[in-house]
Amino acid sequence: MSSVLSGRRILLTRPEGQVESLATRLRAQGAEISHFPAIRITLAPPDSTAQVLVEQATFIIFVSANAVRGLMAGPDPLVHVVRRASGIAAIGPATTKALLQIGLEPDVVAPPPYNSEALLSAPVLQDLKRRQVVIVRGQSGREMLADELGRRGAEVQYLEVYRRDPPTDMLSIGEMPGGPPEAICITSAEIAENLLQCVTSEEETVLRESALIAGNTRIAEACRKLGYTAPAGVADNPGDDAMIDALTSCFAALPPNA
Repeated sequence: MSSVLSGRRILLTRPEGQVESLATRLRAQGAEISHFPAIRITLAPPDSTAQVLVEQATFIIFVSANAVRGLMAGPDPLVHVVRRASGIAAIGPATTKALLQIGLEPDVVAPPPYNSEALLSAPVLQDLKRRQVVIVRGQSGREMLADELGRRGAEVQYLEVYRRDPPTDMLSIGEMPGGPPEAICITSAEIAENLLQCVTSEEETVLRESALIAGNTRIAEACRKLGYTAPAGVADNPGDDAMIDALTSCFAALPPNA
C-alpha cells in the first residue's frame, strides 16, 4: 500500500543512538531519511553522594530515558536503591521502556502529551507534604516541575546525570542527498536553537523557512520565538507514533512529491 510519505525527504535531528526506530519506520513507508544529530547527550554518572540522595527519596521522578541511562551508568548502578523508593515516576513511554529494561516498573507514568504538566495531574502527586522528591534529569532544564512540587509541600532535589551539548559538525542543507529536506523533525527547543548555529549565514534563512514538524506546542512556540516560520505540523508529543502522525498529516495536505 502506498504511503503519503513515499519519496519525501525528511531530516531527523535527534541525538545519536536515539533515532533508529523512527528512521526505520519512516523508511518502511518510503521516506528518504537524513540524520543530523543537532544535540549530543553525554552521560555524567552520579558520584558517591547520589546513593545517599536516592536512599532518602520518597519519590523518584525520571524526566527522560537519558535520565535512566545516566543514573545507571556509574560503576555501581543504583537499581537496588531506586527499587526501595515508595514511588517511581516516568514522563512518557520512552522513559518507561528504559526503566523496564533495567527491571524497574514505574508507579506513575505521565499521560499524553507526556510532559511535566501531565505528570503533575497524577493523584499521588497532589499532596506531598514533608515528602522527599528527587528529580533525575540532565544539567539545566525546565524548573516548572520542581516549583509546582514544592508548592505542594515536597522537598525537591535534583540529580543531574547527563549533559546536552551542541553538535561539533556543520549542517549543509544545499549538499544533502536528493536535495534540501521537505520536512525537518524538531523534538526539543534546544535542537531548534542548535540548528541555527550549525549552518552558514547564507543557509540560515533557508533553515528558518523550512517546513518543521515540532514535537509539541511548547516546542513549536520556541521555534517561532527563534524566528522559524510557523511549523508545518505539530505533534501531540515527541514520540515516534506522534511524529509519524504529524508528518503524515502534513504531507497528506500537499500534492504528491510537491
